[in-house]
Amino acid sequence: PSHIPQVQMCRFLVVALCFVLASCQAVLVHEVRSSFSQIQVVDYGSRRALLFVGESGHQAVETLIDLKEPHRLQHPYARTMMVGLLYRPEASACLLVGLGGGALVRFLNHYFPELSLDVVEIDPVVMRVSREYFGTVPGPRTRILIEDAFDYLWRTRDRYDLILMDVHLHPGEQTDRSGQPLHLKTAAFLRGLHERLRPGGVVLFNAIQGPDTAAYIESIRAAFPATDIFRPAGSGNVIVVGVPSGFLPSDAELRERARALDRRAQYGFLFERLLDERRN
Repeated sequence: PSHIPQVQMCRFLVVALCFVLASCQAVLVHEVRSSFSQIQVVDYGSRRALLFVGESGHQAVETLIDLKEPHRLQHPYARTMMVGLLYRPEASACLLVGLGGGALVRFLNHYFPELSLDVVEIDPVVMRVSREYFGTVPGPRTRILIEDAFDYLWRTRDRYDLILMDVHLHPGEQTDRSGQPLHLKTAAFLRGLHERLRPGGVVLFNAIQGPDTAAYIESIRAAFPATDIFRPAGSGNVIVVGVPSGFLPSDAELRERARALDRRAQYGFLFERLLDERRN
């Protein structure tokens, strides 16, 4: 196809992203079916996308990278997920649930190589595609584990400063209408996240705006004494920050930390600008 079909799940395609990709000729690089999804790797100029294809043929962009700068985040939601580094400065250990093509892994490995990163992905085919077509591989401080996040949570004794929940499947019997796995939305799972955090740690949830979003946010608020909500401009995502301690940094503190990170490197975005996406 020479354009991206209209996607009903607004989380995966933002308006600006649609325009950019639709302006490029799409080239199918690889296609494979796993136990969870039909997966495509498609190039749009220098951008490479990991797509999940539903039964109706609709394509959902799960990951997007620029092959010329694979360490730069292309999705607005992915950039906003990095505000966790403002809520937990000097983090040394991170758990990422949901690999996709590995955009977050590539970013963290490049800009924060001192960070110990564990990635939990349920689909072994996604891990293989991520490695072969997106260059996402384990490293000295990065492990990629094939496991259901619910099982991993109860099995591991490791603790983390940051937990990033970025897991979605195509909607089905085991997910809500936006593709969030139901067993990862339960009160038991959300409470269990507390046990895997170090003192001062935080959890970030990438939710999709839809009929089930409000209830999901309320369940997160019930499990975490303090929360902040970010709505990335031009996207269908809602990023929820959960803080077990009950104490949120002030806006002044967050902006001071953001300016310090912005002085450290050029990420392709400004951390301080991300704070403007905070909403009630």
